[in-house]
Amino acid sequence: MIKTNQPLKSIIDYQLSIINRQLLRVGDNMNTFWLKIAGAVVGVLVLIILIKSLLPSGSESKPAEKPKTFYDMADRDRQFLEQPKPAEEQKAEQPGKPAPEPQTQVTQQPTAAPAQPAGRTPGVVLPSDIKGTTTLYFKPLEETEDIQAQELLPWAVTGRSIGRLPIVQYGLMVKACRQIEERWPDSWYAFRAKQMLEEIAERYAANYKITEQELNISRFLKPRQGTEPRVVEPVRR
Repeated sequence: MIKTNQPLKSIIDYQLSIINRQLLRVGDNMNTFWLKIAGAVVGVLVLIILIKSLLPSGSESKPAEKPKTFYDMADRDRQFLEQPKPAEEQKAEQPGKPAPEPQTQVTQQPTAAPAQPAGRTPGVVLPSDIKGTTTLYFKPLEETEDIQAQELLPWAVTGRSIGRLPIVQYGLMVKACRQIEERWPDSWYAFRAKQMLEEIAERYAANYKITEQELNISRFLKPRQGTEPRVVEPVRR
């Protein structure tokens, strides 16, 4: 049986113990390093949560509105096909009060003209000056003329929609609107035509030589012989 060299074994055990202590010390240092990193990460997260909680709710960014497509704008243009509703001539009778005597003729009050901005031709009122529900006065058309106007107005509205496309521009709309104004200047169709003409961008309006007089709606503010009161609203954007 081979005898073990005791001094050599003692030396080896001693060296192994030193190596084990060094490994433990390195392990402790590594654990401390990762603990420090973990602590730093937790501190940053707490700081972010604290800052966010202190910020006012109004500072949060709102989601950007989705841009309108060609089809959205074409659907919007359909408002120019709407016929203004008749205005109420008299208020409903209140209970408990005697009914007023019948009148042979209803008195129509003119609508006050909006304040004019500086630089505009005196007496000119544009469709965009209408800021709320307003009563205007239009002449009704004969049946044949009304049918013709109903056929021409959609051409103007369609021209308004396709005019936004590249190259096309607004020639079809301008031509149809001017025909409506020339043939039925006192009708609500002419008022819609003026609304559409005013919406053209300035660079195109200059090309088609659209003037303030062409857009003027002041004639609709006062009752005239043969006119009927109608309620109009501002253009919906």
